Amino acid sequence: MTADIRLVATFVEVARRLSFSGAARSLGLTPGSVSLNVRHLEEVLGVRLLTRTTRQVQLTPEGQLYLDRCAPALEALAEAEGAVRDERNALSGRLRVTSTTAFGRAHLLPVISDFMTAHPAVEVELSLSDRFVDLVAEGFDLAIRGGVLPVSDYVSRLILPVAMLTCASPAYAARHGMPGTPEDVDRHRLIGMRSNPSQEVFAWEFAKGGKEVLHKRIEPTFVVNDPEGAALAAAASMGLAQVGSNIVLPKVATGSLVLALEEHTVRARGLYAVYPSRRFVPRRLTAFVNAAAEAFAQRADLVWSR
Repeated sequence: MTADIRLVATFVEVARRLSFSGAARSLGLTPGSVSLNVRHLEEVLGVRLLTRTTRQVQLTPEGQLYLDRCAPALEALAEAEGAVRDERNALSGRLRVTSTTAFGRAHLLPVISDFMTAHPAVEVELSLSDRFVDLVAEGFDLAIRGGVLPVSDYVSRLILPVAMLTCASPAYAARHGMPGTPEDVDRHRLIGMRSNPSQEVFAWEFAKGGKEVLHKRIEPTFVVNDPEGAALAAAASMGLAQVGSNIVLPKVATGSLVLALEEHTVRARGLYAVYPSRRFVPRRLTAFVNAAAEAFAQRADLVWSR
């Protein structure tokens, strides 16, 4: 049977001080608990480690041998635990992040740059991909993901609210007009986005009043698997598109897109910082999530606020 490390640590403290009461004060235990721990250790080992009288405590030869072997091992263990704590608490080490391609290029890279300038001991690896990434299986610390609230077995923090905006180019609007109701979109050329895993074209979402959401299947004339691509297609007068506000609003500001059906806009989406739920989270991860949330809190130009 292997001895409990707590029993070993108690014995080492008694042996160093040659005092049960002194060891008890050092360990924050009662003298009775210290005596019981040593007795249990002796029973596990099958040898007497200490001789006790009313006046003194002495090591037996077996106790001296055990102390000589155990004390360095306990010190090495304490050093290892300290090193791990320091690594967890220090703003250093590697951070592996995955993000959608368009958002990562346009908006996340500047945040990473500022973070690495502030914390030069942190190394960041950014993977840009529009597929669903399994964080645990692929060894990522963090994902920036869009959609509805993530599943509960991950820790998530909203860093940017996203509304799905229906849009077109000014030239398309002048030539074909704009829909007045969600049903009117069927009379227009539509730009769809396809889900890579299922190969289904995403339904468009419209608010019907209150919290009710209409999920409308569309018949697109052009399909793309990238939201930035859908917005660019709309800017090129290829039809109406429905894309996240973080992508559409900068193009509205430059005049390349105009909005339609604003009163039917659905707001219940967002971009989230998502990471696996675990007991101990490195400080570099929480610091980066905080930095990203603070940075995007200043980006009113990406948030639809009507």
